[in-house]
This record gives sequence, structure tokens and C-alpha cells, in this order.
Amino acid sequence: MNKQLKLASLFLILVTAAACGGDNPKDGKAELAKLKADQKEIQDKITELEKTSGTKDSARKVPVVVTTMTPVVFNNYVDVQGKVDLDEVVNAIPEMPGIISAIHVKQGQYVRKGQVVATLRSETVDKGIDVIDQQISFAKTLFEKQKRLWAQEIGTEIQLLSAKNNYDALLKQKQANLSNKSSLSVISPINGVVDAVDATVGQSYASPVNPPVIRIINTGKLKVKAEIAENYASTIKVGSSVKLIFPDIRDTLITKVAYAERMINTLSRTFAIYIPLPSSTKYQPNMTAHVKVATYQNSRAFVLPMGVIQKTDKGDFVYIATAQNKAKLVPVTLGNTYQSKVEILSGLTLDDKVITTGYEELNEGDELQF
Repeated sequence: MNKQLKLASLFLILVTAAACGGDNPKDGKAELAKLKADQKEIQDKITELEKTSGTKDSARKVPVVVTTMTPVVFNNYVDVQGKVDLDEVVNAIPEMPGIISAIHVKQGQYVRKGQVVATLRSETVDKGIDVIDQQISFAKTLFEKQKRLWAQEIGTEIQLLSAKNNYDALLKQKQANLSNKSSLSVISPINGVVDAVDATVGQSYASPVNPPVIRIINTGKLKVKAEIAENYASTIKVGSSVKLIFPDIRDTLITKVAYAERMINTLSRTFAIYIPLPSSTKYQPNMTAHVKVATYQNSRAFVLPMGVIQKTDKGDFVYIATAQNKAKLVPVTLGNTYQSKVEILSGLTLDDKVITTGYEELNEGDELQF
């Protein structure tokens, strides 16, 4: 460009000198011929420089980046906060009230279903069994004696049957007392871990204030519970696809809704959904979970960033690159949106090259530079 300026300046000087030439006509004609020859040489150089530098009649080219349209999976989610909940949590209680005489477990201990975790006092029951044992011994003696007499044809059949009936009745009474004694044991109703032992020896299960608590949880059965706004009640159902994100342990799980409550909470205007978790030690009760429930899915969608959509009074448009590498506005129909992405329902075809960077500087028909 500096060479061009110098040549142009030289040309102006020569033209000016010619205009101010001497008074001798012959000298003027000779000088004019020389200047015209110099002018042609300068013009030829200017033309050559314009061709090599591309400054003459060069078309406007806009640098852009394009995205080729191929079908992808597009999901629309509702995002809520959830937490890990227990599927089984119970308090072990006796069949009948009583006073604790012994506690057999401690917090954190694993127990099996049917295992005795505490026992209650059974002095009264034990004394009753002792009395019945004495009565049974006496009734047995009478019955056996009556049998021997009956074998010798002494006595009546009524006496024999009465002794046998009394003996059998006492045996049944003892069995009932033994059953009552087993009712004084506090049994774990599930397999699990003792989560809390808020109980002491001497404490009564009959107390209405601060009764004993031996809480057992099944950590092998965990679930995520989340509250969903009522306007999704007809959309989110059993079987809806869910993405669970656990930020504390950097874990993600793709699963499905196992149950959705059918009753709306009148205060929060929400309903709860439950998503079971696989058995794993990494999930802990009350752990936070980011719950993304799919409300819409298109397995073969054209998807673009919302920013590339050109809004006009005639509708929505996008710029595409033609086969001649020129910008062209194409009308499109928009579908669902999620996180700044929009589904394109119509207007684009497979392998269309949509301009996704540099569209701000474009006019239709502009030449493109990739």
C-alpha cells in the first residue's frame, strides 16, 4: 500500500509539472510525451499492485462457524431437589408393655429379622409358671394313679377322664404362660442396622412420655424422594425417565420413577415421587440429590442454541451456508426449549449447515469465510 501511495504521489507531481511547463512549444510537446509514457508505466504498476494485494473489487467475506444438522436426542426436564430416604425404618417394640430388664444391642450393630434386641422383666410370669409346674406335677401323679386303678378295674371311668382333663388343662395353661413370656422380648421386625438406642434398663414401654426407642433401618433399601409441582401431575408418572445427580459424591444415575403419589399436598401444592436406589454403601440417608425428571423426549431432533435464532416480525429464522458459500435466511418452526437449547420442528433438513458463530455480522447474500 505504501508503494501505491508513492506512485500516486509521483503521478500527481508529473501532472502538475506538465501543467506548469515552459513557454517553448517544442519543449512542451516533448515533455508531455515523456510524462504520458511515465503515466502509463505508473498506471501499469498500480494495476499490478491492486491485483496482487486484492484491494480492487474484492467482495466482502464474513468469517463464520457452521454446525451441520444431524438428529440428536432432545429431552425436556423438570429440575427439583430431592434427598435419599429409607425404604424401611422401624422401631422395635414388644407385644405387651413392660419394664426393660436388658438391652442386647448397640448403635451401629447389624441385626436379623426376629433377633431379640431387648427383654422385659418377667418375674410375675416366671412365678406363675413355677406354680403351674407344681400343679402339673400333682395332676400328673393323680392321673397316673387313676390309670393304674382303672387297669385293676377299680374306680369309675369318670374319675379317670376327670384326672386326664385336669392334667391336660394345666399343660395348656403353662404353654400360654410361656407364650406370654416370649411376648416380653423386644424383637427386630426387619434385617438392618441399629440406628438409635434411646432406651435404658428400668424404662417402661407403657410410659406415654418419652417411651424407649430402638430404631432399626434397612440401608439396603434406599430411595430418593422429591416433591414435584402439581402442574406436572399428568406428565410425570410411574416409569418416567429420571437422571439423579449426587453432587457430594460426584455420581450420576439414570433410572425411572417407581411411584408417584396421587394426592396433592394442600399446603405446598406438590406431590412426591420415589426413585429406588441400587444397593451401595456410597448412598447415605438424607444425602442431597439433584433430580431431573424427563417431561418430553424426541429421539431424532434438530437442536440449536437459542441465540442463533433470528427473531423478525415475519417469524423465526436462521442463517445457513449455501453450496456457493453464501449466507441465506431460512424460516424455522421452534419446539420445546431446555437450558438455552431449542428443538427445531421444521425448516431444516439433514446436513444443512447452520451458521452458529459470526451470524451477528451477516446480511443475506454475504459471502462466507470458514
